[in-house]
Amino acid sequence: MGHGPSCRSCRHCQPPLGEQVGWCALRRLPIHPELAGDLWCHHWTARPPRLPQLLERQRLEPLPQNRQLALPELLEG
Repeated sequence: MGHGPSCRSCRHCQPPLGEQVGWCALRRLPIHPELAGDLWCHHWTARPPRLPQLLERQRLEPLPQNRQLALPELLEG
C-alpha cells in the first residue's frame, strides 16, 4: 500500500492482485496493476490500516519487551 493518494490506498478501490486487474467500486472502472500506484481521483478516501488480529490470550499476556518487530509475521494471514 502506498503512502500517498492512489488507487492502492483508496477505500473505494479493490487493489489488483498480481496480474489481475483492480476495480474502482465508486466509478465502476477496471484499474490496471501497473497504474494503480499512480492513479487517483477527487473521491479518494484513505483506506483504514490492516492491523493484525490479536487472540484473546495475547490481549491478556503482555508481549516480551525485548522482542523485535517482525513484519513477515504481521503480514501473513
